[in-house]
Amino acid sequence: MKTSITTMFSGFLATVLSLFCPTCCADKDGLAIETSAVGKTYLTYKEEPLFAFGPGDEMRLLNGAADVERWVDWQRANGMNLVRAYPMSVPLDAYGAPGIAPFLKHSDKWDVDALNEEYFEHIGDVAKTLEKKGIILHLQLWQIVFFKGGEKRWDINFLNPKNNVNAWTQAFSRGSQYINAPADSVARQHQQRWVYAILDAMKGRGNVIIDVINELGNEMGTLEWAVTVADWIHDWEQENKWSFMVGVDSEHHYSPEQFGAYRDHFDIVILNELRSYENGRNVVATFNMPTVSVRSSDGTNQYEDYMFARADQTGPEHQTRYRTLCYRSLFAGLQSVGAYWKSEVQEADYRDMEFWPEYAKALRTFWEMLAPHWPLLAPNKEEGAISGAVTPHAYSLVSPTLIAVYLECGSHTWNNEYAASTLRVSCDFEPVNARYFNPRTGEVNAINMERDGDSVALSLPPFTEDAIILIENASASPS
Repeated sequence: MKTSITTMFSGFLATVLSLFCPTCCADKDGLAIETSAVGKTYLTYKEEPLFAFGPGDEMRLLNGAADVERWVDWQRANGMNLVRAYPMSVPLDAYGAPGIAPFLKHSDKWDVDALNEEYFEHIGDVAKTLEKKGIILHLQLWQIVFFKGGEKRWDINFLNPKNNVNAWTQAFSRGSQYINAPADSVARQHQQRWVYAILDAMKGRGNVIIDVINELGNEMGTLEWAVTVADWIHDWEQENKWSFMVGVDSEHHYSPEQFGAYRDHFDIVILNELRSYENGRNVVATFNMPTVSVRSSDGTNQYEDYMFARADQTGPEHQTRYRTLCYRSLFAGLQSVGAYWKSEVQEADYRDMEFWPEYAKALRTFWEMLAPHWPLLAPNKEEGAISGAVTPHAYSLVSPTLIAVYLECGSHTWNNEYAASTLRVSCDFEPVNARYFNPRTGEVNAINMERDGDSVALSLPPFTEDAIILIENASASPS
């Protein structure tokens, strides 16, 4: 007879569900890592399990060209709580949005040894504004794209010797030479100053995830280098009596062989993208570390997963895609899902976000239902635990008191209609309540079900695109 995950967890019923112990915390009102009674590690914010999601006006938010208060108010009004952003390594006015530069100018060129105190004070103020409204800042110390070749990239980078007065940069013909500079070089010392200036600006903020660099290994950067930067951060933390969640966004390195040897240097795993449900689930299970993703793409068509990169990337089909990837990521065990915001407008605008705010509010409603169970929930790997699903994909999260099933049509399909059906789900607890949750609207309705041996048979109504089924132990509480 098969042994389900709920059976394995049955010894952890209501009497132990509240036995959660903190393991890493900068401040009780900030981000922390906790470990549950079953050994699962997870992120909390203000002492509650965290799920963060939302787009960020990534180039402008930290760099003086966005109406930050407006962005924050829009996110909070619609259930969102995440922005990804980074200090710019190129002048922002090249993108049509004049902002503040991190370095001072000497005549018509930059002096990259002269940090602009006004700039770092500004990014600290932005982080504080976000924190006041409960918005998580996923902060990347460097954005790798500006160190790659191109007229709006390395050609205009502050570190390009053509653009500065600093003799020590003169040997850099490519941006990778700065990132990959030797350990004893002036460039490496400059990197450390840069990191410390950002950390100094962020000190006291409990809402910040520090991401060493995006797309580590994409033309430049190694895990060994990222570990060096992480160790600088830890040295700073010790001296300043403040700590951050630290990780690195990597395209290639989340395997036991590559990342496993360095995992102790990082607090969280940061996936460049989900790639697939199976990849996300396996990373979470392998490393048992809180896991987030930088962007919502699943790797099948990355550019089309950006928001507002083209005129056709504003409507319901595109916004449904992001919604679907958020749910898929959550069911894989991730706790934060970003979205690239590629609009060319000078000020972040959301006039075309007609649909996503409603989807986001529904997702927030679902998370609030799921969060009390999160410390014990785990993706179900049991073969045959779900049968009769009418969608191409079906995933489930299970605990001793809850089974959540996500029926997904796929992130690159839209408006699929599914007929009424009967879904069978392995379930070894009772009495049982079952509810149907609509990811598009947030509506919750009771559904009919029957016990059939070790399973329950649920009568599902017709639905469009995706659906969630919640099966709960009616006699137990998650805490």
